[in-house]
Amino acid sequence: MLNDVIVIDGEAKNWKDAINLTFNELYKKGYVKPSFYEACIEREIKFPTGLNSHIPVAIPHTDAVHVNKQAICVLRLKEPVSFYSIEDATKKVDAQFIFNMALKRNEDQLTLLRAVINIVQDKTFLEKAKKLNLNEVKNLFYKKWITEVE
Repeated sequence: MLNDVIVIDGEAKNWKDAINLTFNELYKKGYVKPSFYEACIEREIKFPTGLNSHIPVAIPHTDAVHVNKQAICVLRLKEPVSFYSIEDATKKVDAQFIFNMALKRNEDQLTLLRAVINIVQDKTFLEKAKKLNLNEVKNLFYKKWITEVE
C-alpha cells in the first residue's frame, strides 16, 4: 500500500512550517505535486489533525489529486509545534511527530489513519522513536507500517 516511509528530523516555527518540511521531502522524491502543500494547509484549517496522545502528533494530508505515488513522511520535531485538535478545533495540541500522508487513493485514508492512531497509542513506540538515530527510526516505522497496513 505504501511506496515509501520517509523519516526526517526538523525544526519548525509553527504548524505550516512543519507541513512544509514534510511537503519538501515528499516533493523532492516525486511523491507529490506542487499543489500538495497548499492543499494540506487548506485541509488542516478546515479539518485539524492534532492528536493529543501520550506523545502528541499531527496527521496532515489532502486529496489524492495532489499525489503522484503513495508515501508517508514522518517528521520528528526538535521542539513541538501547535496544531489544532482533531477532537476539538478550539484546542491546541503540541505535536512532536508529524505524519504527513500522501494518499494516491482517497479510500486508503481510513486504513492509514487507523494505522497511525495504532502507532501513536503504543506508548513505548514513540518514546523509542524519539531517542534513536534517523535510520533506526525509519526501520522502526517501516516495520510497524508493514504490520499495521499490509
